[in-house]
Amino acid sequence: MQRYHNNLETSRRNFPNICITHTYEDKINTINAAQKAGLEVCSCGIIGLVETMEDRIDIALDIRELGIKSVPVNILNPIPETQYWKLPVLKVDEIRQTVAIFHFILPDAAIRLAGGKNLMADTGRLLFLSGANVAISGDMLTTSGIIIDDDIKMIKELKFDIKML
Repeated sequence: MQRYHNNLETSRRNFPNICITHTYEDKINTINAAQKAGLEVCSCGIIGLVETMEDRIDIALDIRELGIKSVPVNILNPIPETQYWKLPVLKVDEIRQTVAIFHFILPDAAIRLAGGKNLMADTGRLLFLSGANVAISGDMLTTSGIIIDDDIKMIKELKFDIKML
């Protein structure tokens, strides 16, 4: 085992609105324990969970403070009959701005486009131009994703180098 995944989900301030089974501090303690055990940590969250841009900046600052270099950015995909199913899908410009801010605050991190990029008409193309530098391809936990061949084609069209991990 090399890397442990533990999303913070949202900011410390917004966390009680999202999760009631444990605390934000529990998440931080778990991440610290994984790092102490010698594991790399992959962590970020889901944007579009009624958080503010300030909440997004706060999570990026916490990720930087924790020294996390693998940052999966998920975009809420409202699934019918789930807790957040009536929330609107974020506008592309807001997602781009968020990715750019994450890239600015975390310049050495792998900003990984994960769940929800298939909600965008361009399947994330503009997000790569805004600072994302890794694509997570395939299906996500509860939704269909973008197949790897389509991600590779898009990345080649953008003339970025491709490194398969």
